[in-house]
Amino acid sequence: MTTTTILSPATLAGLRDRVLADAGEADVTALQALAGLADAELSALHYGYARAVANEVPRSDLHDRAMSYAHGAAGDLGTITARVCAQVRAELAAALR
Repeated sequence: MTTTTILSPATLAGLRDRVLADAGEADVTALQALAGLADAELSALHYGYARAVANEVPRSDLHDRAMSYAHGAAGDLGTITARVCAQVRAELAAALR
C-alpha cells in the first residue's frame, strides 16, 4: 500500500523545525506542541512554509518569511479542507516521532 504525501520534504522540514522550536519554548514534547495547534494555525503555517519553499526563500530566511506569509494569509484559508489539514497534521506527527 502506498501512502500519498502532500508536503514537500522542504515544507515538512520547515514545519517540523517550527514545531520543535515551539515545543522547546513551551517546555512540552513536540507532539504536544503539534496537538496544541488549532487547525487554522496549522493551515496558516502550512501555507506559509509551502509558499516560502515555492518562492525558493534561502534557508536562513525561511522561518521568518514563512511566518510572514502565514500571518498575511491567516484570514484567507477557508479553502483548506479539514481532510487536507488532517493529512498535514498526520505527516508532521510522523516526522516528529
